[in-house]
Amino acid sequence: MSLQHFNEQYLPLINFIVSLTGLVSLILLILQYKKDNRWMKLQSSYNFIGIGEEMALQERLYTIYERLNVYSFPEEKSQQLTPEQVDRIASNLEATLVTNMFLNHFQNLCTAYRFGLVDEKVFRNIHHSRICWWYNILAPYIERRKIDYHNSTIWSQFVELAQQPRV
Repeated sequence: MSLQHFNEQYLPLINFIVSLTGLVSLILLILQYKKDNRWMKLQSSYNFIGIGEEMALQERLYTIYERLNVYSFPEEKSQQLTPEQVDRIASNLEATLVTNMFLNHFQNLCTAYRFGLVDEKVFRNIHHSRICWWYNILAPYIERRKIDYHNSTIWSQFVELAQQPRV
């Protein structure tokens, strides 16, 4: 068998087999990636309520708000903060920091949801109601902070998701 005969008869077949193997490998890699991505969404810490840190943060928020006479527990109601209550929070460093941390937590959750890092159905069933609850309470504070911080997009993912109707 000559080199020319090999190049004409067998080389195209070998090239086809190698290309087909590469294509099959690429398809299997994509399928594995999608499978892993679904698993990562399911395992994401944002899919479930992080009881430990979130509970401690919310407890701290309640403690500070009670001390400032902003919000009383256990008589919690989904009522917007009054302008006077917003002033009390904004003029107290600890209250401002804890409120901002709490809102940043919700912003992180909503950003993870927006970019598809969490399962949509699980997220909406677990988080959407409490996002709406807290938005209803803290909306005046957020509006005040948009002005104070000269940032009209602060906590925008949280606000956007809270204003969406539940599906």
